Amino acid sequence: MESEHNEAIPTVPELSLKGIPSEILRLGKRLADTKYQIDMLGKTGWGELTGNLHGLEASGEWDGPDDALTFFSKIFPFAMLPAQTEPLGVFQVPTERVIARSWRWWPEHLSGSSEERLREHLASPFAAESTSWYFLPALGVLLAGQGQSRVNYCRQRHISAITARVSNLNYPPADRFRLYHVNKGVSRQSWVVLNNRYLQPVLWPRITLPALTTYGVHSATWPLTFPPISRIFEELYHPQPAEDFVAPCVDLEAVKAKIRAEQEAERRAVKPVKMALSEMDITNIWPVSLTLSFFFILSLVVAGLTVGEGWAGCISLLVCGMAGSLLLFLATPVFLVSKRHHRQWQPEVPEEPLPVEEATTIKEPPPET
Repeated sequence: MESEHNEAIPTVPELSLKGIPSEILRLGKRLADTKYQIDMLGKTGWGELTGNLHGLEASGEWDGPDDALTFFSKIFPFAMLPAQTEPLGVFQVPTERVIARSWRWWPEHLSGSSEERLREHLASPFAAESTSWYFLPALGVLLAGQGQSRVNYCRQRHISAITARVSNLNYPPADRFRLYHVNKGVSRQSWVVLNNRYLQPVLWPRITLPALTTYGVHSATWPLTFPPISRIFEELYHPQPAEDFVAPCVDLEAVKAKIRAEQEAERRAVKPVKMALSEMDITNIWPVSLTLSFFFILSLVVAGLTVGEGWAGCISLLVCGMAGSLLLFLATPVFLVSKRHHRQWQPEVPEEPLPVEEATTIKEPPPET
């Protein structure tokens, strides 16, 4: 009877890591260990941590430990949202390879009876319920979506494997990345470009650069076909969501299109057009025009009163002719000059490229366990 009962309980297979190079396996374990160590330090206060690798939002609000996907996207550029994943099934997953967080409770919060019930649940056939983990074979690591807090519990209680429902989450291969180290004045940054189009800055070079090197990403010199480095520094203040990436990025093709539009607007602005002096942005042109108009009208009135006779009539006709000629000269478009010399000229605003479809939010509230 006992053997029949044991056969009724299906054995959960171990998650296969075959074919993953040993250096990648070490990298995946190191990433999970780093996240666990950061969260342990964060228990005593975020002020002891460097930057926002432990839940400090961009707005300055405290949100506890970063979830696995958010943390991973800060370390590895172009992390993908789990919008389209391939379910793999239920597996025994190595605890040391799971990036997670304890966001509601820690092991010390459990009473004796609560911990006993949790142990029974983790050892039961229903242990995979309320779990959803993402396996990245390219990096030998798993990201806990649902069922996060149990990971740190199993780490502290030296439980080597956890039963969970696993889906495959793709990550771009190393040969689609290029790493660029750039300078602008005293500022030095590292950028990663995917498919020669999308760019994200390296936020944590001390962690990310060695990890990218282990992954197989190579450095290169900034190509002349890319937009100028100084322009990219400006665009980094306004990154845009693209594809299914967790973090926003700079679309180099969109930047090049914007530069071409600006150059075309500049070309049209300097194209010569016929213009009168009265239309140009010349200092004190209007006082001169008003003065000439005054003398033209005054001399015209005097010439009419004197009927052009006598010295007053002759002088008035002379002044009338000179003022009229000058006014005609000011109002006639005889000069071929750039549009930018027009008094009311304003630079053309180039058309913005079509916005990329907005990605979903980074964080989703996971379940309690």
